[in-house]
Amino acid sequence: MRPRVGIAAAAANVALALAMVATVAAPRTVANKQKKDTASQLEQGNKLFHAKCGYCHLQGGTGTIMLGFRLGKDKALLEDRTDLSADYIRHVARAGIGSMPRLTRIEVPDSELNSIAAYLTRPASARAAAK
Repeated sequence: MRPRVGIAAAAANVALALAMVATVAAPRTVANKQKKDTASQLEQGNKLFHAKCGYCHLQGGTGTIMLGFRLGKDKALLEDRTDLSADYIRHVARAGIGSMPRLTRIEVPDSELNSIAAYLTRPASARAAAK
């Protein structure tokens, strides 16, 4: 019976050692995956913004012109703004504001709206890298 206890103890030690290695290696792997996910989401958000929102919110669009009249030319282009929060973007998209109609979850699913909001609220480092 003693050999079985020894094998079980050895197996437990191996499992513990593997768990410790995984714990030490995990933060680096998770951080790299998050960077890739963030870059992918921003790229997807850029494409979705241009496809779903660009008609009104790119240069010369009705939304850009209206925002220019209401808030000034420096806040007219949504892509250039740094004062918007993701929650505000989602709220305005779902509820509408002024002459902008609300967007249903059929027109823009939550996953797409989250990508658009992430793109519009991207950090300065991501904005600089894109230029």
